[in-house]
Amino acid sequence: MKKAAIIPVSTIGDALILMIAANQLTTLGYEVTILHDNIFSLKNWFPKFQFKKLSLKELNSYDHIFLEQDEVKIDKTNELKKLIKTKLSIIYFRYNKSKFSPLSNLDIFLDDDLPIAKSLAKNFQKFLSSHLNKNKKTTALDKVILDSRALDTGIVIPKNLTHKKYPKRVIIQPTSTDVNKCWSKHKFIKLAKKLKNKGFRCVISVAPEERKDWLFVHDLGLDLPLFQTLSDLASYIYESSYLIGNDSLAIHLASLFKIDHIMIAKSKKVTKKWQGGWLKTSIISPLSLVPNLKGLRLREKYFQKFISVRKVLKYFSQNPANKRLTLN
Repeated sequence: MKKAAIIPVSTIGDALILMIAANQLTTLGYEVTILHDNIFSLKNWFPKFQFKKLSLKELNSYDHIFLEQDEVKIDKTNELKKLIKTKLSIIYFRYNKSKFSPLSNLDIFLDDDLPIAKSLAKNFQKFLSSHLNKNKKTTALDKVILDSRALDTGIVIPKNLTHKKYPKRVIIQPTSTDVNKCWSKHKFIKLAKKLKNKGFRCVISVAPEERKDWLFVHDLGLDLPLFQTLSDLASYIYESSYLIGNDSLAIHLASLFKIDHIMIAKSKKVTKKWQGGWLKTSIISPLSLVPNLKGLRLREKYFQKFISVRKVLKYFSQNPANKRLTLN
């Protein structure tokens, strides 16, 4: 059996999306290993794959390697230099000629306007059909059709979990790896209090290292669960019924698990590409009327001020499961 390795960038959201590529490779009979430090705790959710920490010394043992963008500096890594012409494919979620090396015929870049998960599914299928599968008889992979099977990650939900077990539980995800993407802290709290007053159980979800800055929510009657692992967070999202947050891993998990969700963002145009690729993401961003000219990026710099709590509540109430919610 041939072996393939996938090396995502450090963010867990990208690693989750690249599980689509991993699953497509298994269709061709590859044994796939994910070389990533941070998604390791989800290994039991993906039993078809191997998970290891990145070790450059072991790369020669794989028949093909897929490296996302430039997480490993190719021009300074001898081990990867030897592989470039024969079995290294670089996956560019965004390709910039001024920042990256020229594309090789084995590279994959996503240049369409589809959500990133759907774009990867489509372009990776094309790559497999034209390169790794070119000497085989026609299979489903040759039909470059973007459907639900193409988006499959190979995930297996633990049997002890029940989908949407808690119909009134709403997760509020107020943080992100990029603070510039975050909606106002006080608005998230105001939103949570209003939903709580409407009969929903609101839960504030933050990373363990951020928790000390959010302990005050206990005094407001809001839950603040401690997620020791990524698997704990994934389980919690799977059994909840709604999620509201910034551009973050939680949005992609909610989309993958078919949990309704809202993403609050400073730019709908940019965020459309980075929304969840499975269940459609509801994106709330400032109106286009707000100036965003070069040198006067008001919409991007101060987007928090142009998105009200009432607007988020309106989006939330439009969901059929929440249609009884009133905004008064």
